[in-house]
Amino acid sequence: MSYINFKGTVKKINLKSSEETEITISIPASELDGQYNTLQSMLELKVIGGLDSQIVTYKVLKNARTGKPITKYTVDDGGVVSVAKPEGEQLSMDLGLPPEKVEVKADPEQIDLEIIQDFILSGLAPRFDDMPYDFLEITDRLASGDTYLKIAADIGMGVGVFVVMVDEYRKRVAPMAAKWDEWRKGQVNTVPPKADELVGGQPDDQQNDDQQEEREGANTDLSEQTGENESKDDNKPEDDSNPATDTDSEPVVDKDELENYILKARPTFEDITVDFPTLLQQRREEGKTWMQIATSIGLTSGQLTTKWSAYKKKVAKQMKNGGAA
Repeated sequence: MSYINFKGTVKKINLKSSEETEITISIPASELDGQYNTLQSMLELKVIGGLDSQIVTYKVLKNARTGKPITKYTVDDGGVVSVAKPEGEQLSMDLGLPPEKVEVKADPEQIDLEIIQDFILSGLAPRFDDMPYDFLEITDRLASGDTYLKIAADIGMGVGVFVVMVDEYRKRVAPMAAKWDEWRKGQVNTVPPKADELVGGQPDDQQNDDQQEEREGANTDLSEQTGENESKDDNKPEDDSNPATDTDSEPVVDKDELENYILKARPTFEDITVDFPTLLQQRREEGKTWMQIATSIGLTSGQLTTKWSAYKKKVAKQMKNGGAA
């Protein structure tokens, strides 16, 4: 089975006929790092996939007269977002007056999906009683390359219903994620990095956010899967075309055994330029999270996840071959 994961931009949609539509997607070269040969092998083959917009549009209720949001948010020193008491409502309470009637309008706002994903993976996003699912795990698996179809099947939900649910959750937390992102950027820019906080020549921008990272702990860790076929609860293949009947096509190795091998043998591959043995050592010895490491080397968490997954898959194959690449 061949599989790649990437982010790109839809450039053109061509309705060639009533039976065929041609879609042109532009993909940055960095997104295909370590995956180009796999992509070439898929030329003229039938594939299954989906497109997930990287922009989330949500509604913000605003005072029709002033244009200011009805609901405002505050962020404490640990990055926890809370709803602030509306000024008019607080004044009415202080004076014992009835609440002011405000004409409300709903304006659309947009936010990068990556910001929402980072907010959820920080472990600080809220849960809702009417949506009793682990969206941190769902977001982690999506960022690691799992498809909506596979995750929906794992939790026993139709993929259409599942996609709508994930989209609704993202829209609910979007305004809090935007406020959290403002706080995060402020934390990053407060203190310049120290010399010993440089990784591979790049400053670790999140070193100044120690308190937040302590709270995040394991919640910000990327999925510790040992191969493309391994999920959290079972060892199913990731080819969603027929998850019930497909067989293992990639070797599965115990996570601790694989990581210990990486630290000892420090394997490298020509098509993967990221020094994962060093990054894994930093993660273990310095307590850094994968999100923090991704920022320090100039990658997004999604990009690092894709490369880490491809790297582990190659290492697992090398281990099964007795150490030979």
